[in-house]
Amino acid sequence: MHYQYHCACCNKVVASTDKECTNCGSHNIKSPYGFWIFCIMTCLIAAAVFKTVHVYLQDHQEIPVQQSLFDVLQQDNKTSGK
Repeated sequence: MHYQYHCACCNKVVASTDKECTNCGSHNIKSPYGFWIFCIMTCLIAAAVFKTVHVYLQDHQEIPVQQSLFDVLQQDNKTSGK
């Protein structure tokens, strides 16, 4: 498959070195790689956002703290001493 540049005005195939369309004179030439660059950049940004959210959620995950027997006995002594 050969990628071709097209005129944005009349959609005529132009050479990659042309600065303007030979048919209508438009300077607006569409690159065949623009869509692929957009897709690759979108995937990279989505992966970076996903990884950032994943790391953020791992860092801010609350870990339940289990009370030791000593802490429970100490609390029990404080409440019964009053």
